[in-house]
Amino acid sequence: MKLIGVYTKDFSLSHDIISRLRQRGIEFVHLHSPDRIPSKVGVIITSSLEGRDIRGKRIVFADCCRDIDSALDRAMDMLSGDANEIVLGVDPGEYPGIALLSGKSILRTWCASSVDEALRIIKNVLDNFPHRKKIVRIGHDAKVYRDRLVEGLKGKNVEIEIVNEERTSQKGGLSRKERNELAAIRIARLKGEPLIRNGNRGFTDGEIKEIQRKSRMISGGRITISRELAVRVLEGKISIEEAIKRSR
Repeated sequence: MKLIGVYTKDFSLSHDIISRLRQRGIEFVHLHSPDRIPSKVGVIITSSLEGRDIRGKRIVFADCCRDIDSALDRAMDMLSGDANEIVLGVDPGEYPGIALLSGKSILRTWCASSVDEALRIIKNVLDNFPHRKKIVRIGHDAKVYRDRLVEGLKGKNVEIEIVNEERTSQKGGLSRKERNELAAIRIARLKGEPLIRNGNRGFTDGEIKEIQRKSRMISGGRITISRELAVRVLEGKISIEEAIKRSR
């Protein structure tokens, strides 16, 4: 994989970029001239003014991004090979784990201090990639936190999938941050069930079908309630017995 190149004569900008690259453990090359760029450099982070002097390389203008991390995310995404979509994996809970993937490449991970902070992180990432297909995959467990995340993403141009978390469990010996971030990576890499939105909440096709299956069992195989009634049962607005009565 090629490396990120950093070229700018703006000392403050250069310092901020290089500091974040080192903190995130990303390999890079510090460039001193736009005329001599090593072949191993695949994308260059620079300023919008100095970028005019660079030819034949992909460029990220750090001063046009939300912050330095956003610029690094874009650069890493370019190096990953321009995958058709970006994927955010979310391990729901009191301290949500989040992982940003482009293709098979892990661009960044977080362990948020709350659901609200997780939503801020997710929304910022979605805004950083306005022209890309975006998928948010959320673990199926911890439904209270899961529903808050789904509700918080209402109105965003994003596909939401619910992923079975049974295959994302972690071994002991890891910190909470490590466990949650690793779980988020595994969730991001697993195909989930597309979320079906209804009002303020979302339910998977599997959850709706399970309620319909239960209605058949309770009615002795005579009645399968509608999807609309199944959603109302899931929302807690009516009981499954009441839904069966309404279907007679």
